[in-house]
Amino acid sequence: MPPLEQRLQDYLGDITGERPVLRHLPDGQTAILPLYLRERYQLVETHLFGRPWILALASPDWELGSAQEYAQHISRLASVAGDRQVVMVMPSVPSWSRNRLVREGIPFIVPGSQLYLPSFAVDLRERTPAPKKASARVLTPAAQVVLLLHLQKQPLDDMPLRDIASRVGYTAMMITKAKDELEAAGLCDAVRHGRSLVLKFPADRHLLWQKAEPKLTSPVRKTHWVQWPAPGYPALAAGLTALSHRSMIQDDSRPTFALLDATFRANLERGIFHGCPDASEANIQLQAWSYNPLLLGDGKDVDPLSLYLSLRDAADERVHQQLNPLLEQVSW
Repeated sequence: MPPLEQRLQDYLGDITGERPVLRHLPDGQTAILPLYLRERYQLVETHLFGRPWILALASPDWELGSAQEYAQHISRLASVAGDRQVVMVMPSVPSWSRNRLVREGIPFIVPGSQLYLPSFAVDLRERTPAPKKASARVLTPAAQVVLLLHLQKQPLDDMPLRDIASRVGYTAMMITKAKDELEAAGLCDAVRHGRSLVLKFPADRHLLWQKAEPKLTSPVRKTHWVQWPAPGYPALAAGLTALSHRSMIQDDSRPTFALLDATFRANLERGIFHGCPDASEANIQLQAWSYNPLLLGDGKDVDPLSLYLSLRDAADERVHQQLNPLLEQVSW
């Protein structure tokens, strides 16, 4: 699939009859924006329907936001837009989210599918292809965290699904889907006890881990350079920092911590810490995780199995030498 910018040009060309020219806003012009906006959007200017626009192309690393969130972002991006209207450009938008954007009057474009520019143009035909199902070989974060919780902190055998959902802070629907994934992967069985559905895992947890490992992925979505004078709760030591606590390996000069991705973004917007363009201005590395490290960690460090998964593909041979000893520390 071509990049979002290419798809945008193709789509607007089909809509207007003329392929538009997209000009990237210079860094000097966008430097006044908060880092979370500069990371989340690529800003370009163009002419459509006889007037100038600023198009904010969403990064694929960020999840879909709410209509209220996009309204706030447009308000902040207006500081560099001048008399040009800001339009959100997103790879895809489900129908329920599209309806909310329209109700709130948020201008947006989904290249190849939908366009909503109030008072100028509307193209809201349902042409969004159905999302591809995730590969059965890889577990989603919800299923992975349930499995790792069972392996390390709390046996989940005979626990009703609703109690597991309460324990990990996910919805009942997400845990039901996680149950389906774990069953399909042959990692557990679901049986009914009275009115409740419970999970049954193999008794040998080490063998369960060995069977599951190829289906597990690193929890790290992205690593950021950050200036945070006193890093602490809810962040836990991660990466080489956490490994240095469990082995003789030396930590980096800038320690590494982990936060749930949503918490990272919320704290960044609140100014609890500040992103940096490179390591020279940062005092820590901060990993944004796909699940909450607090669910599995010990209050100081991330859990050893998630740590292993986050370092499994590291290029540093010193790190690889410590991975098997790290697994040997787990009480199977």
